[in-house]
Amino acid sequence: MKKLLVLLMVLCVFSIVSVADAGVHTYNSAVAIFPTNWSPFQNQTSTDYELLDWLTCGLYTFEFNDDFDGYVMAPLAAADFPEDVTAGYVGADWDIEEGETARAWRIPLRTDLKWEDGTEIHAADFVYSLKQLLDPKAQNHRASSFYTGNMVIKNAEAYLKQGVKSETSLAAVKASEGVETTEALLSKFENEKGFINWANSYGDTYDFATETWTGSAENAVVETPLTIPELYAFFTEGAGAAFATWASPEQLIEWADNELFISYVQFPDAMTFDKVGMFATGEDELTIILAKKLSGFYLYYSLASGFLVNQSLYEKCASERDGVYNNTYFTSLDSTISWGPYKLTSFQSDKEYELVRNENWFGFNDEKYEGLYETDRMVVKYVPEPSTRMEMFLNGELDSVALDRDRIEEYATSDYTYYSEGDSVFAMVFNPDFGALKTAETNAGSNINKTIITVKEFRMAMSLAMNRAEFCLAASPTNQPAFALYGSQIVSDPEAGEFYRTTDIAKQVIVNFWGLEDEIGDGKLYATVDDAIDSITGYNLEMARAYFDQAYDIAVEQGLMDDDDIVQIMIGTSNASSVFNNNGYDFIVNNYTEAVKGTKLEGKLTFSRDATLGNGFVDALRTNRVDMLFGVGWTGSTFDPFGLIQAYVTDEYQYDPAWKPAETDLTIELDGESYTTDVYNWYVGITNNVIDVKNATGETVQLDVSADATNRVYVLGELENVILQNYDFIPLMGASSAHMKSMKVEYFLEDEVFPLSRGGIEYMTYNYDDDEWAAFVTEQGGTLNYK
Repeated sequence: MKKLLVLLMVLCVFSIVSVADAGVHTYNSAVAIFPTNWSPFQNQTSTDYELLDWLTCGLYTFEFNDDFDGYVMAPLAAADFPEDVTAGYVGADWDIEEGETARAWRIPLRTDLKWEDGTEIHAADFVYSLKQLLDPKAQNHRASSFYTGNMVIKNAEAYLKQGVKSETSLAAVKASEGVETTEALLSKFENEKGFINWANSYGDTYDFATETWTGSAENAVVETPLTIPELYAFFTEGAGAAFATWASPEQLIEWADNELFISYVQFPDAMTFDKVGMFATGEDELTIILAKKLSGFYLYYSLASGFLVNQSLYEKCASERDGVYNNTYFTSLDSTISWGPYKLTSFQSDKEYELVRNENWFGFNDEKYEGLYETDRMVVKYVPEPSTRMEMFLNGELDSVALDRDRIEEYATSDYTYYSEGDSVFAMVFNPDFGALKTAETNAGSNINKTIITVKEFRMAMSLAMNRAEFCLAASPTNQPAFALYGSQIVSDPEAGEFYRTTDIAKQVIVNFWGLEDEIGDGKLYATVDDAIDSITGYNLEMARAYFDQAYDIAVEQGLMDDDDIVQIMIGTSNASSVFNNNGYDFIVNNYTEAVKGTKLEGKLTFSRDATLGNGFVDALRTNRVDMLFGVGWTGSTFDPFGLIQAYVTDEYQYDPAWKPAETDLTIELDGESYTTDVYNWYVGITNNVIDVKNATGETVQLDVSADATNRVYVLGELENVILQNYDFIPLMGASSAHMKSMKVEYFLEDEVFPLSRGGIEYMTYNYDDDEWAAFVTEQGGTLNYK
């Protein structure tokens, strides 16, 4: 098993600074958005996770290699790397066949794990935690971590979803039941009522009582008075078929498969937790059974996030009222307990929280960590105003500060300024849910239009009309324009150190999205794909104006918009104090007001803003309380672009749940053969699962996409392409940033080593303790000079 995974080679200057340990060393920082729920089961934002990260541990982690020019994966809460014990679990109980490997792993735990109060932690605590995470009544946000993606714990999903009915498409039920013919399935559900999504099927609603069509439809799955066989007939030969005169017989059948929904129980009741593949095989020994093979880097990486909860405190935080379960674990000081390197000692919502060294953390008694974690205390203040944060930094009250547009030029060449490149792509995002947008425009008043957002040509125009370079200069000058779903730091092969954006398919995705695929080759505009990519700016005002006109014509033709309507787009931001939010919003308004001049939307495209969303910005778009977000994206999957696709194709994560990936077919050619299945199933395939697909003749065959690394990356590229082509998630800028560190602290490395940056708090050292720093600031007259 290869343990040394050298990824990035850089020239580094590093040293460990020896500082007297008599005083206290406090690291002071500020945030513009304050954490609200840092539970290992429920956290959703980077702000929440930043707090959680100090309070918990993974079983494995990233560490510098011996030369400090790359990384290795190393045990953290685990005592060693896992041992393959698959041979000991062969049989029907775990569906493991003789000769299989990498399905069962024994993990030795450290014997000195403790909570901050000294209570010991053993293997049974991890098992208890997984049981609570998968508790069906809790509906924990992070539960899917153990049944989707690369690592799937055997029966985890079945335990969570046991007995749960959900409206599932006929096609999905057929796949789940392993039924080929529709007739066999219809007879099984012949006495049950059928459900339908009118908006997706017909864009109109049928009143079965009056047998008339009543108008536009909300984009939602609703129950009908027809049984499932009757509703199938409605689609294929009844009133539905008669209404859809434009549809072919094949399309009617396809609609029936995808828009006829069954209230379906995928996993039966009575699944007990002893059937779930995690259990203690010793006091400090954990065994996991996987539903599919996994080993090496991705096994360790899947176990690098903490999911442990303290049983006593977790149960105290639980409540249930009127059948609704709630748990306040890790939402306040009293509901938080640490087993990580720091513990929470103070928390005042929207004001300040404090962390101090957790002396019961195992690392502080391990010579491996000797000389590290010099920080005794961290204080994080809520300071939404960038100018206030900068003033505090110059006054010695903060030890780091981000440089925004107003300060970057002034401090760009300072010896204390550092530049970093992140793994995210930030985007403009829409959720084109027709029914919700129709309701929103009705509530907004007469002559207000929002449903033009559902016209793809409108979103295409919004992309092409965005001058990304100017946007970055206006809102965040350290960032660069982005032109794809994934940025340059995403790794597709951790073992080989291969970055996804350097692969042929990833490059092809970019030129396809920007319409340059036919402009490359001998005698054409661009000699190579790389030349074409280098030419992309993302800005084509002439083409954008043509699309604005097309979108207007389509909206009028479809009855979405009248000549005297005004398009009003509500933009959501987390707050009204961020320079990025304010400058970004102003730029967007001015940019698009200018862009539609000379088009049919001139004077008709307006914007408004809700700047009160805080951490709730994602839900605000998902529920269409706002129409658009900007500067949003995903982070945390640098080494797993395959699993990261989940954020774009599953409704629990999507910014745009109006798009239904499980109902969107995609044909991909692999090794000279064409295969068709839905977008969601392709995602399942690249996360180490064998999937059912249709070959070119329509025959259902099984396909193991992940078995071939080249095919896996190719499918990833095809998925990136189809997501981009929706124009719901429109790339805007990369995640580059600039910040300043104070004279009080020293980074371990001056140059970044991916993904460990410059060593962080773990390796940070101090030139002054707190008392010495206060005296130094006073000597400088209370204001420090960083120029």
